[in-house]
Amino acid sequence: MSDRIVKLSFHAPVHFGRRRLSDSEYICDAATLFSALYIEALSMGCADDLLHAAKTGGIAFSDAFPYIGEQLYIPKPMIALPRAVEARSESSDSRSRKANKKLRFIPMKKLPDYLDGSFDFISELGRFDLGASCVRTKVNLTKAASEDAEPYHVGGFSYNPGCGIYFIVRGTFDVEPLFVLLGFSGIGGKRSSGYGRFSPKFLDANLPGLASEDDFGKRAMLLSSSLPREDELSDGLFRDAQYRLEKKGGFVQSCAHAPTPRKKRDMWVFAPGSVFDRPFGGGVFDVNQTKGAHPVYRYARSMWMEL
Repeated sequence: MSDRIVKLSFHAPVHFGRRRLSDSEYICDAATLFSALYIEALSMGCADDLLHAAKTGGIAFSDAFPYIGEQLYIPKPMIALPRAVEARSESSDSRSRKANKKLRFIPMKKLPDYLDGSFDFISELGRFDLGASCVRTKVNLTKAASEDAEPYHVGGFSYNPGCGIYFIVRGTFDVEPLFVLLGFSGIGGKRSSGYGRFSPKFLDANLPGLASEDDFGKRAMLLSSSLPREDELSDGLFRDAQYRLEKKGGFVQSCAHAPTPRKKRDMWVFAPGSVFDRPFGGGVFDVNQTKGAHPVYRYARSMWMEL
């Protein structure tokens, strides 16, 4: 199975939603990417092929992770860390713990250092300079009956030159044309205001430790926000697992779905960095909760990296 890295170089700020419109993340999950690609696939007439490939494993996506220059980052594995061999002072140990809490991602090539306890959290936190958050004030002039303009604030994130996010893509389905088309439309929110437009760069990759549920050899961490299918749930799945659950929701972006915007069904998924001894494949789930409306899909398949 071929592995590719798709690096996104942005031409404008991005708006990846959090709790409020004025907030913004600098990463997004695989479901956001799949939804955006699916919308582009509808216009190209290959949406059913993309959906079938995602459901059957013909294509798989990681969540978005940062890159800085040539350095690729991955989520910190949710495991207990051994202490370094050399003695540390109480002061430096305290600083290291604080840096550990702040650092969400580590360089992929330094995963062995992280696992053996020799990772330098303080230095790596200082090197992690991806970009800066920004807030733009806009004015709502659409209400003709309103005498006064109504300002509102939109959060965004601007990446430093040479920085951005990347996805790991596995499988044989050709998604390059969809990524190119998506680059003109943009990813994330507020695309009509120019947010989220990018140029993609495709790289063949031979990533050490990348595994699937079929060739699971030992403990592995998730690289995608995912949810087991009902037939995959068992008590054994959670034995010795270390994980975090995240709630996913949002509104349906389809004018054919309903006359007014409707909410998707909320889902709880395992976050990237969660560690399991037993694999699961996950699935693509229908999260439509509006009776009679067309299906609304949330991508929640797993991608694994052995530890």
